[in-house]
Amino acid sequence: MSPKISRRELLKSGAKAAAALSVLPSLTSEAEAQRARVPRRVAEQKTGALARLDEFIERHMHEAGAPGMTLALADRNGAVRVSAHGFADTKAGTRVTPETLFEVGSISKSFAAVALLQMLDEGRVDLQRPVAEYLPWLKLEQKHGAVTAHHLLSHTSGLPGAPLLPESVAVGLETFFKPGEKWVYANVGYLIVGLLIEALDRRPFADALAARLLKPLGMNNSAPLISNALRPRMAVGYAPEFEDRPFPLRGKLAEAPWIEVDTAAGGVASTATDMVAYLRMLLNRGAAGTRRLISENGFGLLTRPVIKAPFRGEEASYAYGLWVSQNKEGATHLRHTGGMVAFSSSLDVDLTNGVAAFASVNASLSGYRPVAVTKYALELLNAERAGRELPAPPASPPPPDEVKNAADYAGTYATPDGRQLILSAEGGRLLLTNRGPAVALERSGGPDSFIVKHPEFELFRLAFTREGDKVTEAGHGADWYTNSNYKGPRAFEYPKEWDAYAGRYRHESAWYGSVRIVLRRGRLWLEGEQELVALPDGSFSLGPPEETAERIRFLDPSGGRALRMNVSSCIYYRTYMP
Repeated sequence: MSPKISRRELLKSGAKAAAALSVLPSLTSEAEAQRARVPRRVAEQKTGALARLDEFIERHMHEAGAPGMTLALADRNGAVRVSAHGFADTKAGTRVTPETLFEVGSISKSFAAVALLQMLDEGRVDLQRPVAEYLPWLKLEQKHGAVTAHHLLSHTSGLPGAPLLPESVAVGLETFFKPGEKWVYANVGYLIVGLLIEALDRRPFADALAARLLKPLGMNNSAPLISNALRPRMAVGYAPEFEDRPFPLRGKLAEAPWIEVDTAAGGVASTATDMVAYLRMLLNRGAAGTRRLISENGFGLLTRPVIKAPFRGEEASYAYGLWVSQNKEGATHLRHTGGMVAFSSSLDVDLTNGVAAFASVNASLSGYRPVAVTKYALELLNAERAGRELPAPPASPPPPDEVKNAADYAGTYATPDGRQLILSAEGGRLLLTNRGPAVALERSGGPDSFIVKHPEFELFRLAFTREGDKVTEAGHGADWYTNSNYKGPRAFEYPKEWDAYAGRYRHESAWYGSVRIVLRRGRLWLEGEQELVALPDGSFSLGPPEETAERIRFLDPSGGRALRMNVSSCIYYRTYMP
């Protein structure tokens, strides 16, 4: 086993690997011939299903506020279509092309899983062996049982979900559930997978991924990590203009901070043309041209459901780096999404019918992923190939200020010190009427949560609470409002040290940015919406402790204020900005 490679060394060696990809040799004459056939096949199929898909994409991008999109459609023979939509750089007016690089985000996890399964085929790793035996230097407290590579690959390690950066490994990690017992999406688990791969392969993870996947698949324009060297070829990424407040639908975007990413959790950058090769490999169950990338046994492990885990609200299971589910027709789908600081992606592979789609947008839009595009693309392709009537596109979402149950929230609310909030229901909208001109509230973040486009309300959502079917309270940051339906207590006791915890904290990485902790109704809240549950050891759980592995500790109380906040091994520092 090789010694640990420092993260700085990994970044440098990985950047060299990424730069070298532009001169990697072609895979085979067969692969090159396939790439050459792409324009002809696209031209042949630019009508029917694909024309309808283009119409939907145009509408969808407008509704989502997406600057640009890259799209790859494939079957078991290769490219069905590669297309580009919108702008790679809105300021320069540069349009997306099929060779524009996009960050694929957490779709990278399946790349890492394939690489580790190759090592299983080679007899170099036991997925059921404690990972600490391969990485004895790893600071991992495992009081609930040993964590294996199987647990890391399937997000059943008991590790928290929040950490993504290498600092969490240096600070030290802790599991909170018995491994294999619960599914908790854990980016840091795949960070460890990357460290395991580089230890077993005796080379940096980026070099291993390039040699094991990208080069054999002929993905010559892709990179195993996001380095500064890629920036000239990458679409400009966009994010909400303000990172410290709720983002409304089609809100104003700005160029996002550029960051380098070198972890297995989400470091791959690719083009639509290259992603065809990856989709084709999955459709062919691990085969790539005349060779296999992983064995049939390895592919079976990659796609075998391990534990129930919903996929964006749909019933599904998680395997290794992929969600697995069946649609209503009984077709098996492999799916994953990816969210980066400035990119949103979706992958959907219909194993049963032999078609697949990948889409990526160069913007981060408050949880948005282009799942509707990949899903509709496959529905269209399957219908056309079966000779069925083409399905109608998904319905447009309702306007965000359409609130059909606005009457539920209408009325007068007041804080304990007498400040009022007056809301009225008019024409299917919910209006704030006592802060100057009437302002329509927009749904955001949940069924009882709203954005209020008013200077006094811009930093937090306005979230309502119900007792049964009646709305009784509203929370906005530290402000607590009640209406005439509220019959509960008006005063609340809490540990006085909690006063030192409220405030704004910042992490220097754009992955995390800043967060606000507020004290309301005798409880601490993250961003005024998610309650922190106090635990006996003085830490807090971000949600019910039996369901989540996220833990928060407030550190260094000084002068009545905590100066640092540890969120699942990620350290935030207090900022004195409002």
